[in-house]
Amino acid sequence: MASKTAGRWENARSRSRQGILEGAGEVFAKEGFETATMKRIAEVCGITKVTVYAHFRDKARLYHEVMERQLASIPKPTVHTGRDVELGDALVGIWHGIRTLALNPSCQAFCQALTRSELDRGVYMGCWTEMLQPYRKAAVRAFANASPSSSNGDDGEKFLRLILAEQGLPQGTVPVSRSDATIALFARAYGSTFAG
Repeated sequence: MASKTAGRWENARSRSRQGILEGAGEVFAKEGFETATMKRIAEVCGITKVTVYAHFRDKARLYHEVMERQLASIPKPTVHTGRDVELGDALVGIWHGIRTLALNPSCQAFCQALTRSELDRGVYMGCWTEMLQPYRKAAVRAFANASPSSSNGDDGEKFLRLILAEQGLPQGTVPVSRSDATIALFARAYGSTFAG
C-alpha cells in the first residue's frame, strides 16, 4: 500500500512540475526573464508561489530548465541539397525547413523568450545558431552549386537571413552581411547590371 501511495505522490509531483514548466514557458515567452516573476508564473499555473519554489529554488533555474526543455523539443533540421538539386528547389526546401521551425510551438516560445531575456542570451543564441547551421550550410552549398562565385557564402547567408526575418525568427550570432550584399544578390538573381 505504501508503494502505491508513493507512486501516486510521485505522479502528482511530476504533473505539477510539468505544469509549472509549461506555465513558466508561457510567461518567459511573453515577458522575458527579467520581467517575469515567480508570483506571475504561479498565477498562470493556478498554484501558489510556495509550490513553484518547492519545485524550483529560484527563477534562474526554472528559466534554464524551460529553455533546455524547449530546445530539446524543437524539430531537428532536415535539409536535402545535393549537386543534382536545382537552386530553386534547394531554396524552397530550406524555406520549408525554416517554416517548420517557425510553426513549432516550442521553437516559438524559445525564440520569444530568447529575444526578450538577457539571462544567458549568448549561450542560448549560440544554441540557436548551431541549430540553424545545417540550413546555413545548405544555402551556401545551393548557391555554390548554381554558380561558382566568391560571393556564394554571402548569398547563402543573406538568403537565410531574409527567410528568418520573414518568419520572425532570430538570425543567430553569425555576423550580419552588409546591405550591399543583399542588393548584389538580387541584382544577380534578376540579371541586372545595377550598380549601387
